[in-house]
Amino acid sequence: MKERVSIFRLIRSIIVIFWIIMMVVLVQRTYFNSYDDYIQPGYAASQLRPKEEWMGIYWGRDKVGYTVSKIKKKLKGYEIFEQALMDLTVMGTPQRIDTRITSQVDDTFTLKSFKFRLFSNLFTFKANGEIRGNELHLELFSGGSVNHSIITLKEVPCLSSSLKPILLAQGLAVGKRFKQTLFDPSTMSSTPIEMIVEGKEVVVLKDKKIKCYRIKSSFKGITIRSWIDEEGNTIKEESPLGLILIKESKADALTENWSETTKDIIAASAISVNRAITQSNPSYLKVRVGNINLREFNLSRGRQQLRGDVLEIFKEKMSGLKPYHIPYPKDDLMGYLIPTPFIQSDDKSIKKKAQEIIGDERDALEAVKLIKDWVYQNIEKRPTLSIPSALDVLKMKVGDCNEHSTLFVALCRAVGIPSKLCAGIVYNQGSFYYHAWSDVFVGGWISVDPTMNQLPADATHIRFVEGGLDKQLEIIKLIGVLKLEVLDYK
Repeated sequence: MKERVSIFRLIRSIIVIFWIIMMVVLVQRTYFNSYDDYIQPGYAASQLRPKEEWMGIYWGRDKVGYTVSKIKKKLKGYEIFEQALMDLTVMGTPQRIDTRITSQVDDTFTLKSFKFRLFSNLFTFKANGEIRGNELHLELFSGGSVNHSIITLKEVPCLSSSLKPILLAQGLAVGKRFKQTLFDPSTMSSTPIEMIVEGKEVVVLKDKKIKCYRIKSSFKGITIRSWIDEEGNTIKEESPLGLILIKESKADALTENWSETTKDIIAASAISVNRAITQSNPSYLKVRVGNINLREFNLSRGRQQLRGDVLEIFKEKMSGLKPYHIPYPKDDLMGYLIPTPFIQSDDKSIKKKAQEIIGDERDALEAVKLIKDWVYQNIEKRPTLSIPSALDVLKMKVGDCNEHSTLFVALCRAVGIPSKLCAGIVYNQGSFYYHAWSDVFVGGWISVDPTMNQLPADATHIRFVEGGLDKQLEIIKLIGVLKLEVLDYK
């Protein structure tokens, strides 16, 4: 019974990873003071002077953290240090997340290298990156080892801390647009970002009225709005998940207005429904999906069928499968077999553990069952504030649904079973919560939830995205917005 309760608590905790990703966005979105201190048209980059800016982070009315940015001139270019710290409540327990990025840029603010660090109660995540020509060389410190990878770039990306000086260099004007490629060190991926100066409006800060430009930044369907005054100071910023940044002095950012208690981020993200699902492990679910743009998600795939705004989920039938002998013999699913910076399926410790688990078993389906059982039985179920990495999970043997699924996928790929991460929602004790699980190919794609020990996963698992953190980031568009109506189940 105790194990069952811990699972119920754990499947709600994927929301934590989206807060971490948003923290990385926040730490990069913290800018520097004064238009006069930036590269302006007709001026040299050397005119930019060292600056420091502090902002308080608010979740609704509760102050939960701060950001700070510092810049200093180097012999060639600039060094930018950025930090975001937040104190959150996760399942009734206070948790602190601290992210830091130190980046080196040239005189045009083009990214040259960066060091990213994330500190939480249990894990420390480290990553370094360096631009060499059209390649980004990465070092990922995970599970006591260093993993190296290379990403080929179509164009050199920037960290978002460089966006404002570039934009200001072109001059702020209503209607002006700016496009760039943004690198996110928490997902190790690049994505296009577009900024537009939407208009001008007055912002009230400490009873002072300030004329500001309102700038909209969009990437992966996520919108962030910034208010920048006529001198180039960032006054306010609104981000997904209800986070608001307010310009503050250092003293105020560190000591003023901190909330003694905050809402629990898990409870706040729950999706209430019109009726309870009383049957355990249902094989069929029919829901009406509302309040989101359904075209932004590929909901009608595999076991899911979307007609209008009504979505049906059918638990897979195992009887028609024709499993193969591992490793998978064809090359049409290579994208689901290769390692990634966080799914280190080619690491010797991952490969060794996977082989230990399956022994002499060569039937793909039976091997999946063995791996699922091992992950379920050996990984302690505990909410974890970190970037999920298979090597870290294998070493620490603790984590939430994202950690369970990441290690499970790595172990499957290590023995030649195509597999992928899935993210969406699952029903739990009266509400739906954000959750992660896996799909494996064993003669057909089958859902597997190693956190809940389900193969296939029950029909209350509603998939919205597939893939790693760079794809899962799109879930943020649903949080606080998605509406569900349960129509039928069995």
